[in-house]
Amino acid sequence: MNTSNRFKACFVAATLLALPIATNGCSAVSDAQGAVCCTEFKAGGTVDVKIGGGAEANVAVQAVADFAGIAAAGVDDITTACRNIATDLDADKAKGDAAEQTVDKKDKMKAWCELAVSTIGTFKAKAGGTLSIEVKPPVCSASISAKANCQAKCSGSASCDIKANPPKCTGGSLSVSCKGGCTASGSAEVKCEGSCSAECHGECTVMGGVECSGKCEGTCEAGGSAGGTGAQADGTCKGTCKGTCSVTPPGVKCTGSCKGTCSATCMGSATASVKCDGKCDADFEPLKCEGGKLEGGCMASAKCEGNCDASVSAKAECQPPSVGIVFTGSADATAVGRIQATLEANLPLIFSFKARLEGMAKLTATITGNADVIVDIKAACIIQVAAAAAAAVEDVGASVSATGSIVGSIK
Repeated sequence: MNTSNRFKACFVAATLLALPIATNGCSAVSDAQGAVCCTEFKAGGTVDVKIGGGAEANVAVQAVADFAGIAAAGVDDITTACRNIATDLDADKAKGDAAEQTVDKKDKMKAWCELAVSTIGTFKAKAGGTLSIEVKPPVCSASISAKANCQAKCSGSASCDIKANPPKCTGGSLSVSCKGGCTASGSAEVKCEGSCSAECHGECTVMGGVECSGKCEGTCEAGGSAGGTGAQADGTCKGTCKGTCSVTPPGVKCTGSCKGTCSATCMGSATASVKCDGKCDADFEPLKCEGGKLEGGCMASAKCEGNCDASVSAKAECQPPSVGIVFTGSADATAVGRIQATLEANLPLIFSFKARLEGMAKLTATITGNADVIVDIKAACIIQVAAAAAAAVEDVGASVSATGSIVGSIK
């Protein structure tokens, strides 16, 4: 289905004005030409308020800009990852040249990813044995302040009081900055970046030293109540770490700064807040929603709320996952080494974009449903915004398909 058709009814008048210009904007050579040129909108950029329109129209246009920018970046980055895999695994040069010469960006991505899938299959057969993949899934975090600022714009307000209207992180964890004690809510431990009153699991940084059984970034000395012997041949520490100890179970009493999880209370103060995902007993500020759906907050209309969700989803931070490729019963060690190297180098980006884009895909109806909201913006910009929205939806769909094909080829 041609998604741009949804906008046609709203663009008839603007089309007559826009006939002399390209949909990607034009050069402003005079004040008179400014009326028929759209320089206020650019995919991936901040929309100029001179574009006009009401509060909801401005939010809708910014949502399209944010969405379109990330969607286009996804196509470029996924193309690069697929090209790297195919090239690293000796893809047919003629097919590679043909893929590179493809003009349409989505078609180029599809060609390179299909070639990557083919070369992965060839190398898997050459390596022999069974390939398995160990992935720590990426976690995407949505910014609370970005959502609040957008909700404020929906009503034309200067701000949204997120403390008076606290948001929820459905299916994930709400990270806050806390100036007091932060305790777990419904779980045994609380995520903590600060002082932990009990055992810390993750990283403990103490300049004076802490008993450590794990990796030490700093100085590892023998001693401690556990009778440690200092630095080990495998690079781990069993003794006193003066620096940062990456803690292995069962954890340590961290007298410095803990970054990981805390089995009791993660502590902050009036001058030094801690980041945690539990219940704060003092002044706090919500920061982000990790691994869930950000909901609630200040009131906004359903249409404007949907556009805020689209903007926040596009801007979400998705940490690349750790990826490990393991072969069992393999016969060709050289082939195994090459396929492991390229997949471990390129799959984190693919998995990261796959997570982000699948979230964005759920909001494409919001982006393509903005026609009735943006009719009061500058006439010359309506077609450009509509074209960017339609292209973004197509980019997201193509990228989700491409990343799915790569992931499917290694399972």
